[in-house]
Amino acid sequence: MPQQKTVHIISHSHWDREWYMPFEKHRMRLVTLLDTVIELLESNGNDFHYFHLDGHVLLVDDYLEIRPEMKQRLQRLIADNKLFIGPWYVLQDAFLTSGEAQLRNLQLGIERAEQLGAATRVGYFPDTFGNISQSAQLLLGFGIETAVFGRGINAIAENNTVVNEGSNGYRSELWWEAPDGSRVLSVFLANWYHNGMELPINPVAAKETVSLTVANVEKYAATSHLLLMNGCDHQPVQRDVGQAIKVLNDNLQNYRFVHSNFPDYLREIALQSTDLQSVRGELIGQQTDGNLTLVNTASARMYLKQWNAKVQLELERWSEPFSTIAWKLGAVYPEAFIDHAWKQLLENHPHDSICGCSIDEVHQEMVVRFKKANQVASELSEQALSFITNQLNTNKLVEELGIRNINDQLRAIVVFNPLGWKRDDRVEAELDCEDEKDLQHYSLLDPLGNSVAFSYEDLGWIHGFTLPLDSFRVPWKKRRYLLKFQAEQAPALGHTTYILVLREAQNLNLPAKRTQRREAQLINNRETTTFCLENEYLYVQVEKNGTLVMRDKATDQVYKDLLVFEDNGDVGNEYMYVASEDGSVFTTKGSEASIEQISSSQIRIIHHLSIPFERQAKLRSEQLVSLRLDIRISLEKGSRRLEIDVSGDNQAKDHRLRVLFPTNLVTDYCYADAPFDVVRREIWPWSGWENPSRTERMQSFVDVTDGDNGLMIASIGLPEYEILRDGHNTIALTLLRSVGELGDWNYFATPEAQCLGSFTARFAILSHTGGYVEAIPDVSAFQTPLRSVVSTLHEGSLAATASWLHLPNKSIMITSFKKTREGAHAALRFVNLSSESQEIELGGGWIKKDSQIAVARLDEKVIGQQEVLNGSVNTTIPAKKIATWLL
Repeated sequence: MPQQKTVHIISHSHWDREWYMPFEKHRMRLVTLLDTVIELLESNGNDFHYFHLDGHVLLVDDYLEIRPEMKQRLQRLIADNKLFIGPWYVLQDAFLTSGEAQLRNLQLGIERAEQLGAATRVGYFPDTFGNISQSAQLLLGFGIETAVFGRGINAIAENNTVVNEGSNGYRSELWWEAPDGSRVLSVFLANWYHNGMELPINPVAAKETVSLTVANVEKYAATSHLLLMNGCDHQPVQRDVGQAIKVLNDNLQNYRFVHSNFPDYLREIALQSTDLQSVRGELIGQQTDGNLTLVNTASARMYLKQWNAKVQLELERWSEPFSTIAWKLGAVYPEAFIDHAWKQLLENHPHDSICGCSIDEVHQEMVVRFKKANQVASELSEQALSFITNQLNTNKLVEELGIRNINDQLRAIVVFNPLGWKRDDRVEAELDCEDEKDLQHYSLLDPLGNSVAFSYEDLGWIHGFTLPLDSFRVPWKKRRYLLKFQAEQAPALGHTTYILVLREAQNLNLPAKRTQRREAQLINNRETTTFCLENEYLYVQVEKNGTLVMRDKATDQVYKDLLVFEDNGDVGNEYMYVASEDGSVFTTKGSEASIEQISSSQIRIIHHLSIPFERQAKLRSEQLVSLRLDIRISLEKGSRRLEIDVSGDNQAKDHRLRVLFPTNLVTDYCYADAPFDVVRREIWPWSGWENPSRTERMQSFVDVTDGDNGLMIASIGLPEYEILRDGHNTIALTLLRSVGELGDWNYFATPEAQCLGSFTARFAILSHTGGYVEAIPDVSAFQTPLRSVVSTLHEGSLAATASWLHLPNKSIMITSFKKTREGAHAALRFVNLSSESQEIELGGGWIKKDSQIAVARLDEKVIGQQEVLNGSVNTTIPAKKIATWLL
């Protein structure tokens, strides 16, 4: 007689907070759902024992805002292991949010769940549009040893069917490994998260329906424990599931049906885990036909991705690290405000939110949340930088430079660098004066007294106000000047100070500096038809059609036809790009661009591209409209990156705009950064791939290299790319995608997804030798320009130049520097992005000599110690390892 198998029936409702209805409408149904769930769980004799609240805890707070009187009842059910919540704060998209954002998502989710009774320690990814490579390491860093996911390996099985059965050999129970070797016991929802919904209580119907359902589960199962998910999207709870289970046990003798929960189910799976398969790295559906990966959510409503990148960078690179430094110097650490900003941001990270695949009203509310999060984050950054500036002894620096203070004509310009290594880079400073000044009579001195060339713009009179802490607001009117100069050797995660001085205050006879406007005027008067930019590393020439020829001086490698803009028809939806059936493509390659040399470091290119106005069925219309593209390309002194800013006015519908970069490098692979990783992806798809499109996602860069030379495209908030199989390995970067409907299970018009009106895009071209690691510092510098604070002179206890931490290894990326959740420590987190172990040396003013540093998990629980000798730490970091040290 065959062994009796146990069928675990888990009651749940997959709950998108916002999607085809806005948040408040969904919440009204959520309140009804949880009212019912509480009633069922508190009742005796109905055989309803457990309910899984979809893995994200924010739903509970959404409910309690309406039903605050239910808090104690909820807490009791959670503590009694009847209602399962968490561990996430929200069910985020895994590819369009940063690694740190996902880590804070777990951190805040677990904290809140424990406040409410208990956190369910299961990594739950039921509907993420693919799964990132570092998930196992991320989960284990919080003590979570199991995961459940719904996409990424086999094709999705809808309506209790089996799709592509056995196409890649993966079973539903398996080990999921991260690149560093971490692994978690996992269950793939091969028959989706609705395969046990609405179980019948009629014996005949139950036997017929469930026999087929269970058989399909068995086709993927690797153990004797089978899973039926009793629920679906916003599904009302099945009140009589206990009666249905009794009927099943009476009519299907080879199975034992139980009302279950994930901890119990996964415990049983673990007992039979000895011979399970393993899957490694990211799960993005590469062994499917490619039509339902939902990857094009990376380009739906691109403005959301740009907002997200902006706020993430503000929090991770500025607000947290410099608030931590200010705390070290005596300021109060603003943890409550930082948490508030993160929570506002995380509310935009659910997959149907950040992916841009909801109705218009949802995304209107998202923009408000982004703005609110950015208001808090930017204010925290400004306060921290100002506090640090006020601690500097700028008087001492002036004295050391031998400068006489004449009528208070001096200013200190403090330059801040948030990266883990020294850098030479461009910096801007806003100088506000009580009256007009002729800055040609001023000199800018570095900390050693060397004169630094600068340019400036007179921005005119501005009005502002200050809000003193001990008196009423004070309005003011000042003359603002924008200074630009090259900062050299800006200290790692630290600051340095420049002095702007009236020339008669020093014994110098320096030449006057020209303003940018004058320089532009001189260059524009030249009689030349060659438009080029050049510095120590690159020579770039603009052709008549606006394309670029770029030569890397170190290697003599030349890239041609860069910066062609391509427009295709799109008859798909917010989830999927579908090319129009006419296959029409409009490009700027055969046109003649308007080109203007703005300065020695900047060129302006203008295109007028005529494209179809809209779609007609599955074709593009014959009516054309003009798409004006205004492009600024910049190459600064000492920079290895060519920076490009694009602005345009989109008046067309149903299309996709991309920019092309032929690499002509021979390789079968490309590299793209992902949360806490850089992944290698094959350019040519699996043999069963049918989708003509082969787009993929990145966090901030994609790289094509043949091992000797490489071309990398870095972006800010432009996460979709494709490597064209055109014989040139051309990188195609998506700038804009316009569609008019949501897609999925019904027709939902989304006119605002056409993204009509003005748009911008910012990206950079990087030429490098060797592999992608060589260009990582330049990507970080591109994403994080130096910042400055202009100050009057004053006494202070802090040196005018200082580095708090330096970690000068191209493969090592500092992802976070913040105060710990508990105790008086700073938590430093970094990751080895290379595929090899790396020797590192961590030093800086924060490190105490001959001491110890606590090594912690990602949740900041101490697991070891690291020795400090002579003020630095020398150790080896394994490949792809995420490390957290408490200083």
